[in-house]
Amino acid sequence: MIIDLHSLLTNTMNLNPQTFSNQVIVVTGAGRGIGHQTARAFAHLGAKVVLAELSEQGLHAQNTIQAEGGIAHFVKTDVSSQVSVEQLVEQTNETYGPVDVLVNNAITIQQVKVIDMSTETWDHTIAVNLRGTFLTCRAFLPEMLERDCGVILNMISTDAMPGLSAYIASKQAITGFTQSLALELVQTGIKAIPFGPGMVDTPGIRSIASDLAPLLDLTTEQFLTLSLHADYDGLMPPEHAAAAAVYLTVHLAEEFNGQVVNGYEVLERAGVLKTRESLQPDPDITKKHRQADIKILFQQLSQILIETEAEFNKLPIFARPLARNGFKNKSGMSLTDWQRFTANLISGESAIPENMPRRLEALATYFSEVPMETARFTKDEATLKTVTKTAHSRLNIVQDLVSRIT
Repeated sequence: MIIDLHSLLTNTMNLNPQTFSNQVIVVTGAGRGIGHQTARAFAHLGAKVVLAELSEQGLHAQNTIQAEGGIAHFVKTDVSSQVSVEQLVEQTNETYGPVDVLVNNAITIQQVKVIDMSTETWDHTIAVNLRGTFLTCRAFLPEMLERDCGVILNMISTDAMPGLSAYIASKQAITGFTQSLALELVQTGIKAIPFGPGMVDTPGIRSIASDLAPLLDLTTEQFLTLSLHADYDGLMPPEHAAAAAVYLTVHLAEEFNGQVVNGYEVLERAGVLKTRESLQPDPDITKKHRQADIKILFQQLSQILIETEAEFNKLPIFARPLARNGFKNKSGMSLTDWQRFTANLISGESAIPENMPRRLEALATYFSEVPMETARFTKDEATLKTVTKTAHSRLNIVQDLVSRIT
């Protein structure tokens, strides 16, 4: 599918072609995939883009953007190296000036089970994905703080996947890192956002598809045509992920500062995708694809239950039984039973029962009432905003599951 990125940004999303005129944008991992398209998107809107990329693909990306009339400069960068990152900051300032937006997109990903993983693979993954995000944030923050403005987008992935433990661990750590950073910057004009683009068609995904698909009981073709939104017949195009990153920076940075947000929600807000309320079932979707989508959603639900368990354990000891009893009374099962039940569904040990929609609706009721229950114990606006956003995101996943299995 050929996508006119400039038209998508200016016509469909109604962004001004000079939105980022005279602004400096640094995108790590900008040689291909989401990073390359994100750099293109910012350049289409007038930005001076620095392509921080380890491979020579960064030079090709620079030439592509310049051929399209954009302003771009390739800086060979190893984000896991403090010296290299410091050189990136120096060259950025020498070439264009202080940075306005930092997009941390550089990753390394390998599909290997924990039992087979070498220490070197684990360390390298954490070094590039997590250490790299820390190093670039720390390096560019001083000039952002001096000017009291800036946006930091740190790319995340919240879906647990077999064989991707190091990658997922690094990405979930980036979520916590970014949320902590946002709290440190709450009194400043700098926004830090953990952004999960979605299931995007990238070279990285394709490189692991043949090994990962069998672990999900899918063929490679089925995995590469998974869709987590009814407007897509398969994976999200990288141009759409890039457009979501730009729109988030322009219009939603204040709202989602410190909050996890995914590309589908941003694209719905931008009018590129239909909202859930307006979506109609796709009559052409195959049974295999529908089952695959459901399995992915159950994996997301499993992650939600793990996060809920962690949240309960952070409560004062006297409050934990109340929280657990409240969960059980509203959702129909204890948190432990929900976790076991979901794990069996994902593994295939149990089939989806006929009363599954009713069970999920009870769980949805619980998440819908979390903000109101929280308001009984705290009046802190920041806390309530965080809880509401999280509950809304979880509610959407549960409701999506209900719609797909009914």
